[in-house]
Amino acid sequence: MAGDRKFTRRGGVARRLVALASLAMLAAPALAALAATPGDEAPLAPSTETVAPDGPSAAASAPQAETRRVILAVEDRGEPLSGAGGSPRGDYRRMAGYAGSARASALSEALARDYHLHEEAAWTIAPLNLRCMLFTLTGDDDVGALLTRVRRDARVKLAQPLNEFETLAGGPQGGEAATRPGATGGPSIDPGTASASAAAATSPGTTLGTPGAPYNDPYFGLQKGFQQMSAAALQQVSVGARVKVAVIDTGVDARHPDLSGQVARQRDYVSGGGALVEGVPERHGTEVMGLIAARANNRQGIVGLAPGAVITSYRACWTESRAERPGPGTARCNSFTLAQALGAAIADGADVINLSLGGPSDPLLTRLARHAQSRGAVLVAAAPPERLGKGFPSEVPGALVVASAGDAAEADADGWLVAPGRAVLTTVPNGGYDMDTGSSLAAANVTGVVALLRAADPVADAPRLRRALLGSMSATGGINACAAARMLGVSGLRCDGEAAATAAR
Repeated sequence: MAGDRKFTRRGGVARRLVALASLAMLAAPALAALAATPGDEAPLAPSTETVAPDGPSAAASAPQAETRRVILAVEDRGEPLSGAGGSPRGDYRRMAGYAGSARASALSEALARDYHLHEEAAWTIAPLNLRCMLFTLTGDDDVGALLTRVRRDARVKLAQPLNEFETLAGGPQGGEAATRPGATGGPSIDPGTASASAAAATSPGTTLGTPGAPYNDPYFGLQKGFQQMSAAALQQVSVGARVKVAVIDTGVDARHPDLSGQVARQRDYVSGGGALVEGVPERHGTEVMGLIAARANNRQGIVGLAPGAVITSYRACWTESRAERPGPGTARCNSFTLAQALGAAIADGADVINLSLGGPSDPLLTRLARHAQSRGAVLVAAAPPERLGKGFPSEVPGALVVASAGDAAEADADGWLVAPGRAVLTTVPNGGYDMDTGSSLAAANVTGVVALLRAADPVADAPRLRRALLGSMSATGGINACAAARMLGVSGLRCDGEAAATAAR
């Protein structure tokens, strides 16, 4: 992404955090080792391909240019068959089971003939009564001219370009210097305080999030955003149990020690045809997943906001290498992969859908998002930077759009939520941890809090959640999870200020 910078530079840092003998080793000298070596994500150059165990490689999934592809849809009330996905590399036809009705298939063939198109893939979206076709232009028309003609055709219910999207994290913004735990000016923990926290966390009777009994995860003290949101206070009564969360993003390193057992399933819609995969260790999805789901009180790394939630990863984005400078690449998605993932998340009954990405307006994706909402799902969307402007998913009515605290965009974005999104410590592939910045991370924080709230109050819908979260926001900061829960009527809470007052007495 233009103007974005990752915190971790290739060759500048170590692959993972060194195992700590005690919490006292959280002092700055030990934390200076935090970062990752070259290859912390699967690079995209074929000569340096890295394959995830039991899963597809990110190198194999780099898509070709999409400038000559469009998506058309016709009415289809036929019976859909099982199967999903496809590859944006050009092997879109691996779509067994999506033939649709005979009438819809005939319409597709007629459109291809009339407009000089080649069908790459087709699939049925049963709830919308649509058969969608991904076509490549073979005639002389450009995409704009073709769509102008096709939209006048009564047979066509939807016609749009194959849009591209990108994830919204990528290092410090606004010229802010890169920061890692232990670096000069970066966050740190006093060894004495860390040792005291360790003793409290390991004492008998400690429960998750109990005020005065910190977690035993060694980097919890560096999770400033978690603390600013008063998430520990809400975790007294909720860890997100049984709430289904869909993370539509890049692949996730599900073998990361802090994520092991936390990812219920991972489906690959980029190169795996929707197949279940054990893990695709890409950075952005792993960062988002860590904030939401990292295991708590496992003496490892960080604490996730909703470690008890049932979380499924839908890989709809892929990592691109950066030609202009070294470092982790940009992650991109397109209408086709996102539509497949959204459809699967809806079919799986997702309660919360995290979309830490942005791009142009997209009629198909918006229809799918609205259908998910009609079935009770809460959409959490990352606020777009000025260079992208409003589009999908931030313009979907009813979506919880989240800006990063401190971003200028939040001031003139009426109704947007604000959450920590700058210098956020989270998981990265190959067992590591690093800091990153962007509204992607702010959205992940809100997704985790929403999962906690929905577990504590299962009937809370998106409008109620929005009101509670907006009402919890302070004039100088972002959302307050405990205060939002109070507004929803959740009982049994001791919010941070009350806990401090009780301790003082």
